Amino acid sequence: MRLLEPTGADPKLFILDLLMIDMKHYGGLFIFNTPKPVIVETGFSHSFERIMTGLDEAKINPKDIAYLMPTHIHMDHAGCAGYLSEVCTNAKVLCHEMGTPHLIDPTKLVKSVQRAVGTLFPYYGEMKPIAADRIISVKGSENFDLRGGYSMDVVYTPGHAPHHVSFYERKTKGLFTGDAVGIYRKEATGYVMTTPPPSFNYDESIQTLEMLKRLDLKWLYYTHYGAHQNPVALIDEYKEMLTQWVHEVDEKMQELHDEQAVKEYLVKKEFEMLADFYEPESLKQETEMNVQGVLLYLQRKAAK
Repeated sequence: MRLLEPTGADPKLFILDLLMIDMKHYGGLFIFNTPKPVIVETGFSHSFERIMTGLDEAKINPKDIAYLMPTHIHMDHAGCAGYLSEVCTNAKVLCHEMGTPHLIDPTKLVKSVQRAVGTLFPYYGEMKPIAADRIISVKGSENFDLRGGYSMDVVYTPGHAPHHVSFYERKTKGLFTGDAVGIYRKEATGYVMTTPPPSFNYDESIQTLEMLKRLDLKWLYYTHYGAHQNPVALIDEYKEMLTQWVHEVDEKMQELHDEQAVKEYLVKKEFEMLADFYEPESLKQETEMNVQGVLLYLQRKAAK
């Protein structure tokens, strides 16, 4: 059975399901077999062998990979970057300048993730450091020519995290969204939120979403999960749901005055809607984490 799935956007663009947290079509990465091949996102360190199989299916020699492009340093996006860099010996790793130090020395990042995800941490694996001279630090607005008419623009997309970028591919008019436009599983429930601590910022998220709508978009390439058309409608849908989510957390905190009670309320609500589509422990931990991210945002905002 082949692992690579065509995206429908371009015959050279494939998505590889990484079966994150033992769930199908929850998280993946993209292999773009352009004249200068790239891997967008890298998944957990546990994904390494599956990625190698995907490259073999695509008939890509790892040494021919030009760029590894994680959208941000969270471990479901950059966890395997160090491992891949060891076999993709000619690849440069793109990273926002705020995230670069954590790829060079991931010690603090791994500990932070362990605190945030709790009992789910065994799924996340480890991270290997990447030599500084293998990393290209970006801010946004950079362009990388992939040849054959393909190229990637770096788009700074803060909100989910301050070190988050997305990648706009000009030929397909597609955006590799990372987590900037949420988690979208069409075959399950559509959108779920991704508002993690410590740096989720609602205001920046909304500004990012409005900015993305001004791009010449035909496709959204979701890490979580798949390639989808009707980008403006999808962005607007996520914007509305994100706004509702932040307001609900805020209202429940004002009503209950207890963070754990707010988390328990929203975990129960999410289970009623999503239990058929998510692994139970994952749903609980992810919901609590996303609530905590909003609560920290609200605390920072109130302190201003």
